[in-house]
Amino acid sequence: MRRWDKPMELNEELLSLVADIYDAALDDSRWSATLRCIVDLAGGQSGGLVRIGAAGEAVIAHAVGVEPAYVQSYIETYEPFDPSRSVLHAPVGQIQTIRDWIDVDEFRTTMFYNEWTRPQGLEDAANLLLDKSAEGISRLSIMKAGGPVDRRMYQVISHLTPHVQRAMVVRQKLQQQNALETISVRTLDALRTAVLLLDAEAHITHANASARDILDEADVLRSVRGRLVTSDPNADRVLRQALAGTVVGDRAMTSASISLHLAARDGSHFVAHLLPLTAGRRQSFAASYDACAVLFVSKAALDTVVAPDLIRKLFKLTPTELRVFLSIVEIGGVPDVARSMGIAESTIKTHLARIFAKTGTKRQADLVRLIAAFTPPIKV
Repeated sequence: MRRWDKPMELNEELLSLVADIYDAALDDSRWSATLRCIVDLAGGQSGGLVRIGAAGEAVIAHAVGVEPAYVQSYIETYEPFDPSRSVLHAPVGQIQTIRDWIDVDEFRTTMFYNEWTRPQGLEDAANLLLDKSAEGISRLSIMKAGGPVDRRMYQVISHLTPHVQRAMVVRQKLQQQNALETISVRTLDALRTAVLLLDAEAHITHANASARDILDEADVLRSVRGRLVTSDPNADRVLRQALAGTVVGDRAMTSASISLHLAARDGSHFVAHLLPLTAGRRQSFAASYDACAVLFVSKAALDTVVAPDLIRKLFKLTPTELRVFLSIVEIGGVPDVARSMGIAESTIKTHLARIFAKTGTKRQADLVRLIAAFTPPIKV
């Protein structure tokens, strides 16, 4: 054990610097000032903090106390000749100096020392591999002038090392989360289906482009002080009960989705599917948006040729009855369907009565809910 391996006495300046390190983890713009404080407290002249991503890109790169020309020349010319690069192969968290890799007299004969280190008045550096994983590496270097790394520098860096390491981990997780959110937003906006992420009180925490279009129309859905309100009071009540159920852990509300029927002012029908985000892998997605459920909303229609055939076979509908069934859902009321099909309203009503009997429904809204069972909640 080296003579300076004893723990350093904590003081107000050191504790304040620890707080600054964690602040920098949340705000990259703070790293330069924080690194300057680390260098000064350790008695160094300059320092560098680098985070290299898995693809070799510099995620974090900060240098203090080094003139820009020297930074540039290091990157372009001298970096391969720097003996401190060996820290990349050292144990994580272990402070190493130039003397751990090369004899001092030999070091002073190198091109790196005579052309890059010596002109800046530097003699040694404390180097530290903060972390090394498949996601990348982080490295801290504090350079010293006028002599080798001393006890104070070693103790300051030793005390700050676990905090800087945690800060790198925090920053890495935040970047991964931001990347995931960016991908999620782009994916959601690419969907034709309206997608709304909701919290337990029906506040909208995210709405994709299709959802924003529906909200702008303020017809079947609207936002009232950030809360989602539907055009149907009964659907609104069911929606709020379901959202509340996800919070209290109601199994019936936290596993399966529920379907809602919504009618627009022009008579068109919409189907909404509410899917809880409180179980399994859904939870990590929900946490990104402070949501407990996702609501998919689309105009009631059958986009495949398979579903109509299934409905016809399942309920033993005649071809005409199937046409009336689908027209009622997609077009609206009896008069509009009659005009569209070119037959009398009374004929449509007769077919509709038979459809109700065969499907076990009583109202046109029931047919829309039935369609929901054959309609995929997401359209791309």
